[in-house]
Amino acid sequence: MNVSDYIIDFFIQKGIKDFFGYQGTMIAYFVDAIHRNPEANNHSCYNEQGASFAACGYAQVSKTCGVAYSTSGPGAVNLLSGIANAYFDSEPTIFITGQLNTYEYTGIPEMRQQGFQEINIVEMAKPITKYAVQVKSAERIRYELEKAWYLANEGRKGSVLIDLPMNIQRTEINPEKLESFTPITKRYPEINYDKIYKALSKSKRPIMMIGNGVDFNVYPKLKEFIKINSIPVITSLLARDFMIESELQFGNIGNSYGNRTALMATFKADLLISIGASLGKKQTGVKLKDFAPNASLIRIDIDETQLKNKIKETEFQILADSKIFIEGLTIKRYTPNIETWITFLKQTQQYYSNFDKNIPQLYPNHYIELLSFNLPDNYNVVSDVGQHMMWVAQSFCLKEHQQLLFSGGHGAMGYALPAAIGAYYANKKPSIAICGDGAFQMNIQELQWIVREHLPIKIVIMNNHCLGMIRSVQEDYIDSRYEGVTEDSNYSSCEFAKIANAYGIKGIKINSIDELKAISLINSEPMLIEINMDNKTLALPKTFFGDPIYKQRPYIPEADLKNMMDF
Repeated sequence: MNVSDYIIDFFIQKGIKDFFGYQGTMIAYFVDAIHRNPEANNHSCYNEQGASFAACGYAQVSKTCGVAYSTSGPGAVNLLSGIANAYFDSEPTIFITGQLNTYEYTGIPEMRQQGFQEINIVEMAKPITKYAVQVKSAERIRYELEKAWYLANEGRKGSVLIDLPMNIQRTEINPEKLESFTPITKRYPEINYDKIYKALSKSKRPIMMIGNGVDFNVYPKLKEFIKINSIPVITSLLARDFMIESELQFGNIGNSYGNRTALMATFKADLLISIGASLGKKQTGVKLKDFAPNASLIRIDIDETQLKNKIKETEFQILADSKIFIEGLTIKRYTPNIETWITFLKQTQQYYSNFDKNIPQLYPNHYIELLSFNLPDNYNVVSDVGQHMMWVAQSFCLKEHQQLLFSGGHGAMGYALPAAIGAYYANKKPSIAICGDGAFQMNIQELQWIVREHLPIKIVIMNNHCLGMIRSVQEDYIDSRYEGVTEDSNYSSCEFAKIANAYGIKGIKINSIDELKAISLINSEPMLIEINMDNKTLALPKTFFGDPIYKQRPYIPEADLKNMMDF
């Protein structure tokens, strides 16, 4: 058996049978091993960035490793955006890059390049991986693979890169004589549950914030604890699909585009328990004193470095794996009667909903809402990055069996289409990619991937003929100079429905809600729906610079805001 065969067998034993990448000379032996293994499936993208995002989507849905590969040099560099995405959003992923034969290296490290298409991808990837290594001896392959798998999946999950010289890929090995990796079990401090239970028992206005770091496997127990204690829940953007079936879920927070009720809940709470959420500036705002100003803060996080970023000097921190923390919770009622608090939040939620429905600028949200109602409940829902991302977060009404995927920390335009492909292979459920015209053009070539593999993927493009999110920034802060953003200032979009038809995908262009109502999404055929929109679209509600995060535009009447603040 050669090294490449060993690697594919390793992944198959871990339950990974789908590999995303693009062929190249220096990865050819690895790709050949995929081809020759009857249990493995090779999925070719049309740009390596597409493969890297597919691996991310696969990891998000499967909760286990996504695997992507590339050749050396430009192929490896094209993976970097997906590697960064997986690292920032804690997605377990392993990236395999081909490399120059070890015997072609000059031994002169100062040389600009060691050979054709050689690049030091390991050093480039180190800041955005948990581990990056070049395998220089075939006998090290078991050790490095086991280490890579362990690090990608343990603690705060993330990306790992293995750089594999061409001659190592084809070297024959005896698996029984290979050195193994022995992980060091990380010990966490003992968890002080009494502190949490006492805080809940004294709280009149508790909320619990759920982040992307909460292990999917312990969702049922956490939900049970929340329901027994009637604790209102808010989420990070990446955890937006947690408890969507419950009346206790009040939306996701966000400094600029968070849910109005979630932001008001944060401001009025007297206790905030955060589990697996980074609480970065995009969530809290820059002025930390204005974030949950009346609340005691308890933070549970697995990342010791993240906890160094204190939100409050008085916060109580628990360094722990969210899975272990939640498994150790004693399920019983600790909260006093907080029905008044819950009633306030429900009334606030209803008020904001009624208020926002009458705002003409929110018409894009109506498209998203209708789309969510018409979409079967077995779909993976993937949003790209831009104004449409906010519309999806605000208005997509998730069904119980749907998952909602975003590119969070990295915020990568071009994410949705390849991530939707990876999501499909993770659970064999159809996917829908919701994109803007700018984001979709980043990886438009992956339409051919959908055609070639006959994938049940729907694409919705909200075409406002501009880069809407950036245009809003230019209007607010750069005197409405729209350089690189609008059709008269060095940007333009194309006829997406016609492009889809050229690829062999049914493309439909619509101009109204009624036209969207007439489109069936039940069938398994790929389809692209281009929604033609005004180029002055806005993502609202929004917190503008200088305002507290709970005070979003369009502003509600001051008297109504005062009533909420006086509660």
